Amino acid sequence: MNVFDVLLILWVVSFFAIAISWFVFSRFSIPAIDKRMIEAGAPKSCPVDIMGLRVFTIANAISLPVGNPLNHRHDPFIDVDMVRKYVTPTDKRLGLILSLSIYTFLTLTIVSSFYIPDK
Repeated sequence: MNVFDVLLILWVVSFFAIAISWFVFSRFSIPAIDKRMIEAGAPKSCPVDIMGLRVFTIANAISLPVGNPLNHRHDPFIDVDMVRKYVTPTDKRLGLILSLSIYTFLTLTIVSSFYIPDK
């Protein structure tokens, strides 16, 4: 087993981690956040949903620290400070798991591209 095989196994595991965490976050946390916001009279957390971008945007907004390039206050899709008022600690954890699994997958994709074996 070489480095590429190990990276490939980790890549597949992280892909399934994205799928599971995406499903759990989008089915349990997002509707709960939207419900709390609507009950408080606030607009929907992220009105734009382009091929799942809404789930990823909300996960980044609630789980990552504000002020870095991945989560900034001037995001055109979401009002980060307003959404953070309506989340629970469980929502934050689920969002963090989703964000970390996506960024792990992307990192493994880039790193493993340097280890593709020659035939």
